[in-house]
Amino acid sequence: MRTALKRFLREPLLHFFVLGALIFLVHRVVAGDARTIVVSPGLRAELGRRLRDQLARAPTSAELEESLRAWQRDEALFREALREKLDRDDPAVRAVLINKLRAELAQKIPKREPTEAELAQWLAAHRELYETPVRYQLEWVRFAKDSGRAAEQRTKFEEAARAGADVRFLGHPIFGATLTAEEAREKLGAEASAALSVLPLRTWRPTESARELLLVRVNQVEGGLPRQDELRPRLVIDASFAAQQAEIERAITGMTKRYRFKDDSEGRR
Repeated sequence: MRTALKRFLREPLLHFFVLGALIFLVHRVVAGDARTIVVSPGLRAELGRRLRDQLARAPTSAELEESLRAWQRDEALFREALREKLDRDDPAVRAVLINKLRAELAQKIPKREPTEAELAQWLAAHRELYETPVRYQLEWVRFAKDSGRAAEQRTKFEEAARAGADVRFLGHPIFGATLTAEEAREKLGAEASAALSVLPLRTWRPTESARELLLVRVNQVEGGLPRQDELRPRLVIDASFAAQQAEIERAITGMTKRYRFKDDSEGRR
């Protein structure tokens, strides 16, 4: 009997099971039961606060207990899902966790208002976000060069207009449109188009195209950059957000560097 017992005690399989049992006991003592969920006073207080916000009144004891039982069910399901590694297999869950971490990083990064120099630098780099195409509300009168009297007619029209005459009755048709500089170039020629940005408003000015002498009047300029008092709040919001995103990306880069990525594609071939 003793010989058989000694032989049994020397069995490697027995040693394996004994060692496994010891490891399990040590883990239970040091780490605790993996299926034990601690319901702390802080958790109860948080559940009560949420229920109070939801009901818009102080919850009853029965309502608090029901809320706790619901949380316990959800927590058990959540932990079982983690044990089944469902968080790794579902792209939607993965995206939620990633976005949640990004949101927490954003909350930890302090916000500050950019300096005037930073705003100017941001505007210079992103002007197209705020600037709309410049459009000119124009009027113009044409005088054909081949008539032989184009210069005389233009001068007479211009002098009468400066004297306050009603230009509608000066004997020449007046054309009008709202045009970009490029559209004005197509209609009126390069010289007229180039002058639009410097012409004084509501004043007839002489210019010409290849075939015609012209009088052009700019009545209003639309587009371009908004006024500074309109533009600055937008610049502050956009530049601040961009700076915060840059800080988040730097934090994410630091997190990523903590991990080592190994490509096993060669081993699978």
